[in-house]
Amino acid sequence: MPRPDILIPTILLLGAAASILGSCAAPRPAGPDSTSGPPVLIDAGDPQAVAAVLDDIRDRDVIFVGETHDRYDHHLNQLAVIRGLHERGADLAIGMEQFQRPFQRHLDDFVAGRIDEATLLERTQWDDRWRFDVALYRDILDYARQHGIPLVALNAPTETVRQVSAYGIEGLGDAERALYPERIELARGDYRRQLESALRMHGPHMQDGHLQRFMEVQYVWDQTMARSAADYLRDHPGTTLVVLAGSGHVLHDDAIPGRLRRLQPGRQAVIVTDTGLMPEGANPDYVFSARNLMPPGAGQMARVNRR
Repeated sequence: MPRPDILIPTILLLGAAASILGSCAAPRPAGPDSTSGPPVLIDAGDPQAVAAVLDDIRDRDVIFVGETHDRYDHHLNQLAVIRGLHERGADLAIGMEQFQRPFQRHLDDFVAGRIDEATLLERTQWDDRWRFDVALYRDILDYARQHGIPLVALNAPTETVRQVSAYGIEGLGDAERALYPERIELARGDYRRQLESALRMHGPHMQDGHLQRFMEVQYVWDQTMARSAADYLRDHPGTTLVVLAGSGHVLHDDAIPGRLRRLQPGRQAVIVTDTGLMPEGANPDYVFSARNLMPPGAGQMARVNRR
């Protein structure tokens, strides 16, 4: 049992995480010694430019399309990728950070037409576990349902995250702990420094134990989503999985992408949308231009996500 003086206030820890992992990126100039090259910039309003990217990525096994959760243009770009790949004949599935693993059966029921959107949101506890306005995601959900594209619940349950926030990964029960490798590999390098900076910004006097717990929570999110994606790909060979997640989860290879490759090797692409920020060490393959758009019928836009 951890010492009481290093227990992290859950709201503080998760608020710091949400501020970084739900944020997005802008193109980073490539230096003269760059080995991977700069990302390809995409004019989101140019159908030919978007089509060229879709032709380029159509043979990838996994395509990460990052988001800032409350930006509608980001979700329209995600939909453009999904629609374009579907129209090119890809056998698609859509992995979603926005839904947690225990609720997969409700996503299956929604795509199959057995329940409507309102029932889906109620049964997946959307308002408590995700909290962002569903109008931001409705286009994607409707397209998946209309075309029978499977939706895959990627995220860790809120209960697991809170348990790790309070007691660490080793405080999980046997069933929950079994989802993670015996050897826990926390964030490293630029990704770790980015997370450390976020925590210090929200709590400049945090103790080392708080930092350790914070890193373990990030690990649980990233590793759970990688495991969920790997499980689906293993059970559905030949599927192209489009992963929709906060850009903080996909911009660094040490977040979801590298963890997924270790579980299920495959060709990947990372796409984000420009917001004027680029974490050090991030290396997306493509960056969509930003657009100032609002979804039709938006309700309480951009509510704080305190998962």
